[in-house]
Amino acid sequence: MRAVRSLVATLVAVLAALAVTATAAQAARRPAPHADPHRVAAGSGYLYVSQDAYWAGRWCWWYNADNNWDTINVAENANCDNNNRASMRNLASSAWNDSNTGRPVALYIHPDYTGAYACLGAGDAWDDLTGAWFTWGSNRDGYMQNTNDNIASHRWRSSCSVG
Repeated sequence: MRAVRSLVATLVAVLAALAVTATAAQAARRPAPHADPHRVAAGSGYLYVSQDAYWAGRWCWWYNADNNWDTINVAENANCDNNNRASMRNLASSAWNDSNTGRPVALYIHPDYTGAYACLGAGDAWDDLTGAWFTWGSNRDGYMQNTNDNIASHRWRSSCSVG
């Protein structure tokens, strides 16, 4: 009987440890931006990015294209949390295309929509850009480089394959 109680106590302790570990892992990995309280309703028409993976750190959003992320300005109908309009160039680690037109957004490695680009479909979100690559524009500079901390401009496209 003692052995059974000891086994049950050990099992309960192991299950409790697993539950705590799973809860901590879920907390560390934030949900997709659609569920985030900082976001507006789906289909807002904005491209959202955050400085850190899983939507941590500073956030910025654009309604229009931006040929250079060095500064975030109202001419592009863009803003950042706390009105911090400092550069987001080569700083983004999460991205979400909350298109209200169904169009993908091209994320370029260089300013002025140049170099290779990654294509983020309408409604798609990449929580961690270390898993995304500049896979469009095979004959362009930056092709197959990682997108994390490497995006300099963006614009909406009619399709990903349009140059």
